[in-house]
Amino acid sequence: MILKYDKNENKNLTSILYIINKMYIRQFEYLVALEKERHFGRAAEKCFVSQPSLSTALNQLEDELGVKIILRDHKFIGFTNEGKKVVEWSKIILTNQKGLIDDITLMKDNLGGLLRIGVIPMSSPILPMVSEILNTHLPSIKINIEFLGSDNLQKKLDNYEIDAAITYIEDIDKKKYENQKLYVENLSLMFGNNLLSEKIISFTWKEASKMPLCLLSKFMKERENMDKAFDESNSIPSPKLECNSIFQLAFHVMSQNIATIVPSGFSTKNNAFPNTREIPLTDPIVRKPVGLVWKKAEPPFPMTKALSILLNQNLEKFDEI
Repeated sequence: MILKYDKNENKNLTSILYIINKMYIRQFEYLVALEKERHFGRAAEKCFVSQPSLSTALNQLEDELGVKIILRDHKFIGFTNEGKKVVEWSKIILTNQKGLIDDITLMKDNLGGLLRIGVIPMSSPILPMVSEILNTHLPSIKINIEFLGSDNLQKKLDNYEIDAAITYIEDIDKKKYENQKLYVENLSLMFGNNLLSEKIISFTWKEASKMPLCLLSKFMKERENMDKAFDESNSIPSPKLECNSIFQLAFHVMSQNIATIVPSGFSTKNNAFPNTREIPLTDPIVRKPVGLVWKKAEPPFPMTKALSILLNQNLEKFDEI
């Protein structure tokens, strides 16, 4: 796969980055860190500077912009209305700075840097495949994968804290986000080899509700999908354990006489959880499209565009899931 740079495509790249000096960039970084940490000391530590240096830089930013940004009383209290707007623009400016650097490396046919991907835990089986595709075609890119709930994924996309997400695409706001469908998630019952007879090759949701279960926490979107299926089958599960980590649930299945619900192929991919088995869940059959989601931007950010092109060119690999 070859990614070609189109000069005309990016001629509308915002010019603001060219007039912002280095001091402003550092100040914006400090401000975004403070918004995230809500504490001067922790923000300074995150930015690898002393707290007085961070406070002085933010005071200078207020002077330069002529507005009060931060509410203080010997400690951080919050942001003024003007400050909230400055924080919002700071995130956009820093993201555009990253996009500019990525664009320049793309022009040199050497796209590199950090690609930040937020993912739902249920997408775990496909992540090694995504990494392999990226490492093959864009070896200079470093990948950071963060497991997040569906709501947090959208928040991080909006705050420019991640570049793209792999999540359910049914309910996303199409006005705010672009998306590329990758595969359709099916759900299976995962259990230890000794828990059910080998003759059983499928299970209804009603039958599953009567099993000793460990399930994802109720606040998670994935659990919401499961509970809808239980409702459709007129059944109510009584899980013995709830947890926000699908991996912990799988480890419990390996060591105890208990079952859980996973995306099909979760336990069999790379034989990650030996001595366990999966069987499809039916009545109803739950199918949820999962895809790559990223925030709309003009021009599109090079790193996100490269990821979407690569995954689109390798869709046949996801058909095997």
